[in-house]
Amino acid sequence: MSAIISPCGKYRYRLERPDVFGDFSTAVIMVNPSTADAERDDATIRKLIGFRNRYGWGNLIVGNLFAYRATDVRELARVSDPAGLPDNDLHLMRMFREAQQIVVAWGPISKQPAYHRGRFRKVLDLIDGGKPVFSIGAPAKDGHPCHPLMLPYSRQLQPWSLHP
Repeated sequence: MSAIISPCGKYRYRLERPDVFGDFSTAVIMVNPSTADAERDDATIRKLIGFRNRYGWGNLIVGNLFAYRATDVRELARVSDPAGLPDNDLHLMRMFREAQQIVVAWGPISKQPAYHRGRFRKVLDLIDGGKPVFSIGAPAKDGHPCHPLMLPYSRQLQPWSLHP
């Protein structure tokens, strides 16, 4: 278990939960980190570990559109740099290079602050064009991937792309 957190503690750029079976890795991109760190899991990370264990995702590498740590996504609107740039993009690019598959799971775009809603496009542009991108089950009504916390474990990965 490991995490890369800014010296001030306000940003988490990367969280890893290794799997004992093999070298396969899955990068999961959500909206923003909450309380999980190198030693503790929060509810969302526990849920992702459950999906990983059931479906063989391998090593779990978690990143976010916004690196600012908050338990409520609305807090992002009150921060001058919620994405944590440029560090966050550097860590995301590294994650995308290391992972064999990418799962997007940031939830409906309407929950993000209005002036940050284009961030997902910048992050998608960082992905190597040959990597498969998945969502957990069908996307939300707006076409964006569902957040994993409340999804049943019966939802499996399916190819994802946003068609505007």
